[in-house]
Amino acid sequence: MPVLATGRANAVHNHGLDPDRLLLAEAFVGKGFFKKRISYHAKGKCGIKVRPECRLTVVVREISPAEEAEIARLRVSNFRKLTKRESRLVPHKLIKTTPIWNRKGKAKSHVPGSMAA
Repeated sequence: MPVLATGRANAVHNHGLDPDRLLLAEAFVGKGFFKKRISYHAKGKCGIKVRPECRLTVVVREISPAEEAEIARLRVSNFRKLTKRESRLVPHKLIKTTPIWNRKGKAKSHVPGSMAA
């Protein structure tokens, strides 16, 4: 995202912050300029078309040592093996048909008009 890269470059160049320890603190949208353009109508008449713009503001800050330790701890905990109960609750596995939700296996397809031999 160019706005985030610009904010990072400004923080490093203007304020002397460490680029490896920057964190996105907040981002918000505000009002920008209103561009006025001519809108042409029938019979030689014209009007004014207003085209509003917005301004995206990004605030970055450096990570404190305590926050850096917390992020490192979370990265390590993401690599631990999930318990049996936690692995059952993983959302991407619930989309597929799993033995938890379909205990009898694949549903038998019933075709009307066919007789079992």
